[in-house]
Amino acid sequence: MNEQPLPTKAAFFAYFAHHATPLERQLIENCLHTVQGTKAYFFYLDEWERQHPQFHPDLDSAHDRYEQYRLATPPLTSRQPIVSEPAQPVQEPPPYPWHRLGRLSGGWSAVAASVLLLLSLWLSADWWYYKTLTNDYQQIRTVTLPDGSAVVLGAHSSLRYARYGFGVGTRRVLLTGEAQFKVTHPPDSKLFSVQTPNGTQVEVLGTVFVVNSRRNKTRVMLQTGRVRMNIPKVAQPVLLVPGDVVTVSAQGHLQKQRQTSLPAQVTWQNHQFFFQDTPLAEVANQLHDTFGITIIIPQTELMNRTVTGTFQADKADDLLEALTRMMQLRVEKSKTTYKLYQ
Repeated sequence: MNEQPLPTKAAFFAYFAHHATPLERQLIENCLHTVQGTKAYFFYLDEWERQHPQFHPDLDSAHDRYEQYRLATPPLTSRQPIVSEPAQPVQEPPPYPWHRLGRLSGGWSAVAASVLLLLSLWLSADWWYYKTLTNDYQQIRTVTLPDGSAVVLGAHSSLRYARYGFGVGTRRVLLTGEAQFKVTHPPDSKLFSVQTPNGTQVEVLGTVFVVNSRRNKTRVMLQTGRVRMNIPKVAQPVLLVPGDVVTVSAQGHLQKQRQTSLPAQVTWQNHQFFFQDTPLAEVANQLHDTFGITIIIPQTELMNRTVTGTFQADKADDLLEALTRMMQLRVEKSKTTYKLYQ
C-alpha cells in the first residue's frame, strides 16, 4: 500500500499556531496514524516551541534600567577619601567563610542541575510522549485505555500509546506480543488502530479482536464487529468479519482462514492452550512466548508432527508433561533448555 506524503513543515507550524486550513488539519491528523507521521509531528512541535517560547524577555527595558542604575551610582573617585587607621596588632586570621563559598558554588550547581535536567528531558522524549506497558513471562493483565477501551495484554508483550491526548487527536497503539482488544465506539466515530513491528495496521471502530505480533509475523483474529487491515506489501486493505483469522508472514505474505471455534483461540487468558493441527515447532514457540523457556527439537520429522486439543497449564512443566505423554516423547531437561525426542 502506497504511503501518503507527509505534510510540509509550514503546514505543521500553521497547525500548531491554530492557523491551519481544514484540509491541512485533516492531513496532519491522518499522518498521526503512521510511525513516520508521529515522529515528524513531535519533531516539528519541538522546533516550533523553541521558536515560540512562552516567556519573551524585554532586553531593551532591562538595558535601560541598568543604565539608570549606573548613572545614579557615583563613581569611586567622587566618594569620601579613605582615612588611614592606626596600625593594629597582628591577629590570627578568622576561619575562612566556607559557607560563603558554598553559596557561590550553589549558583553553579543550580546551573549544572538545570543543564542535566534539560539533557535528561531530551534523552527521555519517548517517555514523555508515550506510555509503555510491558508484561513479563507468565504475566497477564487487563488495562483500560483513556478512551475506555479494554486491553488484555498477554505474557511477554508490550503496549505503547500516547501519554497525552489519546482519544482526542488519535487512538493508535503499538503492540509487540499478543493482546485482546475490546474497543469502545466514540461519538465522533474516530478510528482505533493497532500497529505491529512489521508495519501491519489494524483499524476498527468498536469491536473485539485479538492481535498476535511476534517474530516479525502478525496474526489477527476477529470475534465481533468489523476490522480493516493495512498491510505494507498488499495493495488493497483487507476487510475481516467475525470468525476470520488473517496471518501476515515475515515476508509480507497474506493468509486468510475461517475458524468455527474462534473463542477457543483466546483461551490463553485463562491459562489454557488451544491447538488445532498445530505443528510441534509452533507449540514450542508458544511455550517460549508464555513461559520464557527454550525447547529444542533436533528431529525435523518431530517438528512437523501436529497437536490437537485444549490443555490447562499454569506452568511449562505441566503442559510439557501432558504433551510428552500424549505423543509418547522423551524429554531431556537442563537448566535453560528442554530437548524433545521421539
